[in-house]
Amino acid sequence: MLAQSSTFEGGLPSVGKRGTSRPSPTASDVSAQPYQGSSVGLFVSILVRYPEVASVTYCRDSHSLRLTFLLRESLSEERSAAWRSLLEKSVRAYTALTGRTVRLFDVQVKVKGTVTVIEMWRDVDSLTQGELSVVLSCAAETFGDRLVVDQVPHIETDELAAQEEIIEEMLEDLRESRHQPSLIAFREEGRVLVYNQ
Repeated sequence: MLAQSSTFEGGLPSVGKRGTSRPSPTASDVSAQPYQGSSVGLFVSILVRYPEVASVTYCRDSHSLRLTFLLRESLSEERSAAWRSLLEKSVRAYTALTGRTVRLFDVQVKVKGTVTVIEMWRDVDSLTQGELSVVLSCAAETFGDRLVVDQVPHIETDELAAQEEIIEEMLEDLRESRHQPSLIAFREEGRVLVYNQ
């Protein structure tokens, strides 16, 4: 059951002291933020930096993240299997190059009418911002304009690079913290909503 939401509108999280990041909510949202931990800022940063990601879920029990993507097509079983294979090879190759050991990797493809929902589960301990970029590049190259991409304001290249650094820092914070609640974040009418599960 979903409860206690945090809402963030507009801009990207800003870089704070020591390079840490904190979301930049509007004044009207401040009272609706029960969580100020790194996971909330991480979710906001991922959803704003990567508009291809429809939602992000953190599961406390498995200390893992689920990233959800949407396609404007019904993916066949054959193409679903090919996509899962490509994604797994890409992730395994990237983590091998970075010296990380994958504890959890799972991809599920669900066809719902003319829309396909792709869910990727990754353990927080081995997931990096660089891997996120690799995964999303694979998705964009494979599916093109069939990949649903949220419309976000134009962001300068240097600011995108800064946000990628922030995402990596917040992932590191999350790796070291196992007391964060299970959360889900998604977009709705131009806002990022974060809920406790």
